[in-house]
Amino acid sequence: MSQIVEVAATEHRAFGALATISAGDHPPRRLTRQEAGILSRALTAVAEGASAERQIFMSPIASDHEFEAEVRDDGVTLRAAGCADILLDWTQTRILAAALAEFAG
Repeated sequence: MSQIVEVAATEHRAFGALATISAGDHPPRRLTRQEAGILSRALTAVAEGASAERQIFMSPIASDHEFEAEVRDDGVTLRAAGCADILLDWTQTRILAAALAEFAG
């Protein structure tokens, strides 16, 4: 996993297994397996040029914080209110997508 962004499996008493995304000083984002799979596919699509989307947004059910990323020519920029943006190049974006896909099963 990239040192910039980490994905860890956690357990929630109501939602069960969750993927927790940690990135710099950004608040953690917690995703269900289904949400992790959806986000993985979205990140993969923009990284491979299969999608012309310029923004990826998700409001995960088990998280207090949304996932927001701006798609750029050189990667994706993760955004969080009150925090510095974090740029993931395409390699780092693919690593994040793969970790989420692995969690999603």
